[in-house]
Amino acid sequence: MKNLFYIFLFALLAFGLSQFLMRQNEKDIQDKTVTHLTLWNVPPKSLPLDRQIWEETVKEFETQNPNIKVEGVEREYQPEEFITVMAGGKGPDLVKVWVGAIQTLANLGFLDPVDTYIQNWSQRDFIKPVLLESTKVGTHFYGVPADTYFLFLLYRKDLFTAAGLNPETPPTTWDELANTAKTLTHREKGQYGLGLVPKTWYFQDFVWQAGGEMTRTENDKVHAAFDEPPGVQALRFWKDLCWKYKVLQPDVLMPENEILHLFALGKIAMTFGTENQLPALITRYKIDPQSFGIAPLPAGPAGKAAHLGGDVYVINATTSEEKKNAAWKWVEFDLSPANQLRKWLRMHELKMFVYPGAFSSATNIANQDEFKMVKDALETARVEPHVNGWPEVRDMLDESPLQEIFLDPDADPQQLLLSYAKEADRDIFSKVKVDR
Repeated sequence: MKNLFYIFLFALLAFGLSQFLMRQNEKDIQDKTVTHLTLWNVPPKSLPLDRQIWEETVKEFETQNPNIKVEGVEREYQPEEFITVMAGGKGPDLVKVWVGAIQTLANLGFLDPVDTYIQNWSQRDFIKPVLLESTKVGTHFYGVPADTYFLFLLYRKDLFTAAGLNPETPPTTWDELANTAKTLTHREKGQYGLGLVPKTWYFQDFVWQAGGEMTRTENDKVHAAFDEPPGVQALRFWKDLCWKYKVLQPDVLMPENEILHLFALGKIAMTFGTENQLPALITRYKIDPQSFGIAPLPAGPAGKAAHLGGDVYVINATTSEEKKNAAWKWVEFDLSPANQLRKWLRMHELKMFVYPGAFSSATNIANQDEFKMVKDALETARVEPHVNGWPEVRDMLDESPLQEIFLDPDADPQQLLLSYAKEADRDIFSKVKVDR
């Protein structure tokens, strides 16, 4: 009987508390002095440490901005889904999107220009022009870089050691890449020197390393440039990796996630990836962080080059001015040196894997020694062509010529690229206008 009394009392207290919280929430909603800011990209509960840091950030932000309540949503940016949600008028006030999506989303009218916000922002000058310019469409800026990533060489230190190679000196040139991959290839054991996906995402870096461009703009018209000699040289090197050196994985059309899986299993010794993939790689496959390393992409005939990207904070064009201002306050706070340093320290305290790309380039935290690679990469960093029609051309290259060079030993790199450059100019670039 006594137990029943306590159960009843507990239930009564729980009910009373829930009613109080409900009334408090309703009060906040009705309170015109409180702005409710809907923010996507909240770390899921399946990543408890990331979630903890995010919740600590929100708590500190709301302490400093008591008139703003952050309503976080565990939802990541997915292109088709996001466009549908935005078109239906139910998009978030603030969200981080892939920088390559800025052109499309701005043209659809979903994004609010942030020119007036960043004009007097104290951190603006710390952002490299190559990063900031990638958020520009026409004459307006539509986002603020929140984090960065570079395409790096990922390699298994343990496999280097087993092959008699120095794990602290990964390949630095195309020739070294090919020869190192050959040494690390043991097909009889199911081990391959290099995992490579035939996509423009990777190919463009080799074109730049050969001294070429993917597109050119002349007389207010965009033209394909990947068929020029540097592009042909890059594709010929890819062909050699497959057919001359025979260092690639057997299924040459294998998607990135399977490449990373084999890398985690020690079946692929080297591959290309971005540093922001590493936490998931460690978490998903329980790979020992000490077993692999990251290094700049090997230099080509014209030198070093690696494309960069990242997530960009964008503000919903249809939200109220009040919420737009609140969204900017969050961006300003989140990317501030004080908050970025706090995040860096907390990741160390929680013994998380710390990768430089997780932090804003708008802070001086990049002066830490462990961020030197990122600082160096920024000096030769490139971005994907920022022109109308490029996404369609990129998809076209992915679908045929890049795959064909791996499937047909007799495929001619020059003829392939020439043919598809003509098709890109005729069917895509000739029908788009140049943003001013």
